[in-house]
Amino acid sequence: MKLSNPFTIKIENQRWLCDDEHDLCSHGEIFLSVLDTIITQSSVNEEWGISESALALLRTLENDYCCEPEHDEGLILHGCGAILMMGCPISIHWSVKHLDGHVTLSDFVKITTTNPDTGSIYYPGLEVKIGSIDYKNQIVSFALQAKELFDHSKEKRISDDYDKELYEEFWTEYNQLLIRNMNL
Repeated sequence: MKLSNPFTIKIENQRWLCDDEHDLCSHGEIFLSVLDTIITQSSVNEEWGISESALALLRTLENDYCCEPEHDEGLILHGCGAILMMGCPISIHWSVKHLDGHVTLSDFVKITTTNPDTGSIYYPGLEVKIGSIDYKNQIVSFALQAKELFDHSKEKRISDDYDKELYEEFWTEYNQLLIRNMNL
């Protein structure tokens, strides 16, 4: 079956692990397809940190990203690192290169276990070049959908000052990137 878009990313479902007052990030399933390759989808027993992934993806709208799983957290995160966006190797990575109104996505790798040596799936030769506007629209749509769950949840009850500061910094950056990229 041919897919209609050369790159598709969307949230399949999103939820809280505990409750909306205490959870600082949302989790769920993502559909990610590049050309005819589905990298992740619902009902394959893969859960991702949705809000963390949305911020990581928003960052790629203004900056290139080099796929280096051994050094970076990734673009689709497992979510076990909480608000810090760190601490768990389970992730999906790819390189993002902006040039002349296009974005080239390449070097896809999915790490499915905490041992990247045995749990990495590489997609050699998988590369796609799409218009910057198309890429931006998909990432902004993803980020808006992720934010919607937070917008309709109870106010967070964060007792730790450090966690509260990190949470506020997370959403400040998230909202700034989202607003800047919604109107370009």
